[in-house]
Amino acid sequence: MAAPETRDWARRHALEARTAATVRALSRQPRVHFEAGRPWNGDTPLPNGAPHLQTQPGLDDPPAYRALADALALRLLRSDARLHRDRSPAQDPVAALIFEWLEQWRVEALAPERWPGMRGNLRRRFEQWLFLFQGSGLIETRTGQHLFCLALMARSRLFDEPIPERLEDLIESARYRMGPVLAAPLARLRRLREDQAAYAPVAAELAAALARWFQDLIGKEKKRPPKRHLDFSVTLLPPAGDEGEAAGQGMGGAFVEEAAGSGYAVWTRRHDRIVEAAGLVRTALLQDYRRRLDEEIARLPWSLSRLVQALRRALFRPQPSGRLFSQDEGLIDGRRLAQLISSPDDHRVFFRERDEPVAQARITLLLDCSGSMRHHGPRLALLMDLLARVFSRAEVPFELLGFTTGAWNGGRPAREWQAARGRPAHPGRLNELQHLVFWSESMPRQQGRLSLTAVMKPELFREGIDGEAVQWACERLLARRDERRRILWVVSDGGPMDSATSLANPPGFLDAHLRQVVRHYTRERGVEILAIGVNQDLSGYYPHSIGLDLEGGVTMQALQALIGTLSRSGPPARR
Repeated sequence: MAAPETRDWARRHALEARTAATVRALSRQPRVHFEAGRPWNGDTPLPNGAPHLQTQPGLDDPPAYRALADALALRLLRSDARLHRDRSPAQDPVAALIFEWLEQWRVEALAPERWPGMRGNLRRRFEQWLFLFQGSGLIETRTGQHLFCLALMARSRLFDEPIPERLEDLIESARYRMGPVLAAPLARLRRLREDQAAYAPVAAELAAALARWFQDLIGKEKKRPPKRHLDFSVTLLPPAGDEGEAAGQGMGGAFVEEAAGSGYAVWTRRHDRIVEAAGLVRTALLQDYRRRLDEEIARLPWSLSRLVQALRRALFRPQPSGRLFSQDEGLIDGRRLAQLISSPDDHRVFFRERDEPVAQARITLLLDCSGSMRHHGPRLALLMDLLARVFSRAEVPFELLGFTTGAWNGGRPAREWQAARGRPAHPGRLNELQHLVFWSESMPRQQGRLSLTAVMKPELFREGIDGEAVQWACERLLARRDERRRILWVVSDGGPMDSATSLANPPGFLDAHLRQVVRHYTRERGVEILAIGVNQDLSGYYPHSIGLDLEGGVTMQALQALIGTLSRSGPPARR
């Protein structure tokens, strides 16, 4: 658990939580939250494509996030999202970004005078962005100079504020070239800023003209920005998904969602299978793996008793389990009142309710068995074995599952698609799923201990369709009809990857599906999903994630941190 980025993730997530709370308070929108670094209002992503609002990990401080909260709140209060979307020149990504920037400045210029703190936060945020822009070296390119000039001139006119004198010399040449293009449209936008319906067509026309300007500049750009230590970037493309992602809908276990502009689809499920992992490895080899694993566990310098106690404290709750009679104190047992007369010295005529601690959760560990995880096989087996021992001793219901594919590069589904007439466009998932059961709830302990060592076989690891695997694991948890917490731990070292599927579908097809599945099951079905990133930050896919450094082996500290997440979390709120 010693990944150096862990504290940065925790800091960023804390800032995002405070930002979301501020936006909810200012805008009176109770469903605003952050997910994978992106602000959402319920199932709709909030626009944060304006360059001065794009967060810069490692560079932004709490005041920057306070300004982001104010900017998002103003956008919710003063901008009609449908009107903005309908008027946006979406066919040109550069024009769409500039149009987004102009709309964001419009609502920021309308910040109420009775909120001077908000106006100050927005001004400091923009000044910080200008400072970081200059420090990055981007201003030393022609494209950078003109982008910097656009930012200063547009904001100055819309806010009716002068350009700071110290910056006028930096934009002198760019201002000379851009002045004739910007002067009249910006003057009109200044007059129309109270009326979004009238403002939007003028802003769209200006954005289209500036997009042609910048595309011409980029084509002629010869000078690269100098390499600086400042990790700052500006993109001329809006963030993916600004037009919104369709919310997943669950019905009878089926799940349909929109990904990268088209519905998630599967070419064929005929070759998918769910198998017990032990069946894929020779028994003699499994026994050899088990012997090696037992030898490694015997060398560990610590015991698991502390982890068992920590797990019990996190998950167990007292439940009534009958009554204790013949007690010296408690509630009077009416059936024994006669005893007070026949034996006045015997005061054991009371009873007490008896409570017994019961595990209020069931846990599933889902292991990514894609090719990049292959070299971690022995450490993953050790991790699963130790967790299984802790869960078993604490009497917590659990399962150990995994996911991979049946072949590299698509296998039979990809070949069938290639043989189909015309190779239909966007065929969907083009590989055969192989979902693995290492240890099920109904499996005897000895069988489970042997089965989990199958993860040590390198040939087991191929490609990964994470979204469908998470869906499968969640449905197994939900199939148990009880009131326990349902907790899914996903151990992975990155996002989904299947070469055949990625080549035949729109970019981000599998990534979008994974995010939608996680969102659906955490927010609509009540499953607590925690991503355990093996030397990777998985917060781009999972709202809750921690890091796990396996290079040095499985440590007591790593296991304590995992168990600790159970007491800090709780059942997610249903929406």
